[in-house]
Amino acid sequence: MGYYILKYGIFRTEQLEMQPAFQILTKDSVTVAVDAVVYFRICDPCVSITNVEDAPRSTRLLAQTTLRNVLGTKTLAEILSDRE
Repeated sequence: MGYYILKYGIFRTEQLEMQPAFQILTKDSVTVAVDAVVYFRICDPCVSITNVEDAPRSTRLLAQTTLRNVLGTKTLAEILSDRE
């Protein structure tokens, strides 16, 4: 977790680890276990508190859904070749 002092105030960067690994089904019907680390920053804490019940959990679920959607359109060979 880091703190940044910018022109308009202090912003805190959060880190979420997606543990345990979750299962994704690829385009060629192979099940892959995926884990990830997500960094996010809340720019407007008032909106975050009033509009979302649990912001870190909501961010984790949104990241999992997005990762499933993106990796679900690729084959296992494409995923392995794109890995960094």
